[in-house]
Amino acid sequence: MKIKVIKDAYYVTEDLTGIGMVDKDTFESSVAHLLVVGDVWELRTDNDYKFFECIEGKWLGEESDGWWEYEGDEDYFEVID
Repeated sequence: MKIKVIKDAYYVTEDLTGIGMVDKDTFESSVAHLLVVGDVWELRTDNDYKFFECIEGKWLGEESDGWWEYEGDEDYFEVID
């Protein structure tokens, strides 16, 4: 199965709300851009373990292991194959 990202998804790695104003670098390092519109991911299987690998886009060559799960987040993707 191949899926294409149709909505950007971000993960907030650090809560900065109690700090007050922060500089751009601090702000940007507190957020991870996990799913980038246009990236294409393909389902892979290794010894019955299923994961996605990015085959086109910003995360090319990276695996989804530990980042995100397809199940429950299907609305971020379009199945293309």
